[in-house]
Amino acid sequence: MTIREFLAQIIKDVGLFWVKLQRQQAIKTGQLINDRLEDLVSDFQNSYYKALEYKCRDDETQGLDNEFTLELQKVFVPLKIAANNASNTRQDIIPVSQNKSLVDLTIWDCLAARDLGGRGIYKRLVILGRPGSGKTTLLRHLTLIYSIKKEQEINKKAPKLIPVLFYLRDIRDLIISNKSSLKTLIQQYIENLKINNKNLIPPSNWVNNKLQKNEFIIMLDGLDEVANKTQRQQVRTWIDSQMQDYPDTVFILTSRPNGYKEVKSRIAVNQLEVQPFNREQITNFLQRWYLQTEIKSRAGQFDDGVKQVAEEKAINLIERIINNRPLVAMAVNPLLLKMIATVHRRGNVLPGKRVELYKDICQILLEKRQRAKNIFHGLTASQKQSVLQVLALSLMQKQTREFTLAEAKNWISQQLTNLPNLNNTRDFIKHIQDDCALLVEKEIGEYEFAHLSFQEYLAAIEISESHQENILIQNIDQTWWSETIRLYGAQSKDATNIVSTIINMPSPSVNAFLVIAYYEEEGWRIDKQVRQQLIDKLDAGLESDDAEIFKLAAEVQLARQLNNLTRVNEILEQDNSYITCAEYQLFINDSQHTSPKKWLNNRFIFGDAKKAVNGLNKRDINRFCTWLTGKYLNSQLSKLETFYKPIEENGKIRLSRVKLPSRYKKLSDFLYRKKWREADDETLHIILKAVRRDEQRYLNIEDIEKFPCEDFYIINLLWVAYSQGYFGFSVQQEIYQSLGVTLQYDDERKLVDFGDRVGWRERGSWLGPRDLQFNFSTPTRGSLPLPVNRRYTKNNRLSWESSVISLHNQTIISFLSRAEICNL
Repeated sequence: MTIREFLAQIIKDVGLFWVKLQRQQAIKTGQLINDRLEDLVSDFQNSYYKALEYKCRDDETQGLDNEFTLELQKVFVPLKIAANNASNTRQDIIPVSQNKSLVDLTIWDCLAARDLGGRGIYKRLVILGRPGSGKTTLLRHLTLIYSIKKEQEINKKAPKLIPVLFYLRDIRDLIISNKSSLKTLIQQYIENLKINNKNLIPPSNWVNNKLQKNEFIIMLDGLDEVANKTQRQQVRTWIDSQMQDYPDTVFILTSRPNGYKEVKSRIAVNQLEVQPFNREQITNFLQRWYLQTEIKSRAGQFDDGVKQVAEEKAINLIERIINNRPLVAMAVNPLLLKMIATVHRRGNVLPGKRVELYKDICQILLEKRQRAKNIFHGLTASQKQSVLQVLALSLMQKQTREFTLAEAKNWISQQLTNLPNLNNTRDFIKHIQDDCALLVEKEIGEYEFAHLSFQEYLAAIEISESHQENILIQNIDQTWWSETIRLYGAQSKDATNIVSTIINMPSPSVNAFLVIAYYEEEGWRIDKQVRQQLIDKLDAGLESDDAEIFKLAAEVQLARQLNNLTRVNEILEQDNSYITCAEYQLFINDSQHTSPKKWLNNRFIFGDAKKAVNGLNKRDINRFCTWLTGKYLNSQLSKLETFYKPIEENGKIRLSRVKLPSRYKKLSDFLYRKKWREADDETLHIILKAVRRDEQRYLNIEDIEKFPCEDFYIINLLWVAYSQGYFGFSVQQEIYQSLGVTLQYDDERKLVDFGDRVGWRERGSWLGPRDLQFNFSTPTRGSLPLPVNRRYTKNNRLSWESSVISLHNQTIISFLSRAEICNL
């Protein structure tokens, strides 16, 4: 007998002794020691953990054709989850926006949470998430961490639990047909695990003991993957029963929102929603993923050189993502982000080869991922895509994203009749929505593609395959078709006709030329002669003396630069290059602003079109940004959501595009609706708040003099942009300075002339408040905003009665001086 066998026998005898003590009323103590000894006698629990580690250690990429298998622990980025009711969650694979009111947690925060009595708060968790949001990966990582006993390295308060991970699609029949108990399923689950090609056999009564003492964490993945609704309800009812039978055991159930909403539950649970990746998570994942991929590709070699290569590739992809709006929208979804990284590593440079990315995404979502999960519907990806292409082109031609089932039936019923399965419109749309995630139900009975990019891509493929290029040529100048044309050109065998049509347009369009401006990066195949004509239009045109040719080329270059700003965060984008002489020339020509000193006759020096404009002062730079904001606001005919702000660097202009702060939204709305009176009142209200005079409801001259330049810049920009240069503090300043060479603001004669010019004086006298208010109907250029000190009444409304202090010289001087100091 070996020493090990000898000790095992002794421990077994001691265990039997304690069993006898149990019968003599020493139940609690005896049971505790017996259980501990039982664990020591066998290596079972360690073998169980090792089997789980082997099962969950790989980063599964269902449907992705990955070259290497990566370690989950080394690429996993913790998901954020937040409490949210199922009725408020969405199925969209790409979220439109993120709910900022939700408090983000991790799964470990939930498991570690305790009440005052030390009991776990979250025992029945339902985790809802969009397709590809990482629900399954979350549970696999949870299982892995418990199996290698590192849970308390992540959260010191995490409970020590034994993980059991079920895929509901695999145990559905056992639940429905056999009515198996949780104990039976756990027993079978363990017995199906193997170590050294031998099935695990748990000690007698081990499963029951652990269940009774609530030592398991039961994870049930993919309620939505039980496709049949009736069966899904039966599975959910069974889960409810287990939760009731073991009220102190931790259960975690995952599902897509739609699959969860369709079934009923009779017990209370804590519903949580997986949150989209933020920029930090995107960066973290790509750095981890590229490092591990690079190590695997070098047979495990890991040194500073490998780290540097991986970092460079990750940074390259991050920059390409944040510079492309459709990719930014997709990258918040972990599955789509992994797809983007996979395509990028293959050498298909993004965003130039977006067609390759969209092709892979459609293949994976329509077939490969379901095949990897052993979910079959009898249709190939190409069969499904052929129908979706017709649907997408129909939507493009209708110039909409939304459609109803009745509309879909009219468009795709013919294609559906050729399919062996899912040849009913309702069933097909439901399958593409629930199982493939390429469609979403925006409202009840109203559907759309998960992202407009998918609609545009599929429409482009349909046009190419059905030889309907003429549709694009007929819509060549329509911005609605711009991306579809670009995607068509990027994968077409010959895009010469598209380019030639744009070059030969009777009235050249900036939007049309902007579509083909990316021809080189996107690899368009174009006839050499037509290619040269395009170069002459866009590049040589920047130096042209012909005003129309120059304007077109410069407008295209400026629009392209603005489309390529780098996204810093949700409220800020920045340019990595400078405004060129050609782009600044547009501003000079449009605004009659003074040109830089070295220019000749208000024109940049020949050969400098693509060089950065320099020698500018702060006022030049601010007015360029104000002009630029107004230029694109007026072209869009919509409310201002963002504005341009300079990043000054030694007399050059580097742009940033900033989201308009919420405190200016009311002013923006009044100006958009040309409610000049209300906008003028709101302007004073903003100024009062900025200098903390809103409670006093009155503005002193000293307050004007210390008004923050940042706020002054934005207020002025809004007035100038919405009025197309008719109103604003900078407009008033221009008018004042046009009256003489002096820059002093205490010139009585000039103030009188200025008042006459802007309509604040009549018949030799300054107008009082009662007279000024009637000028809102026919205001004079520069008359708004009014530099009138008004008092607020107690009900927080502006009063124009006797309490108002009239317009006077000192107020005008204060505002004009502040505009000068702030370089408006």
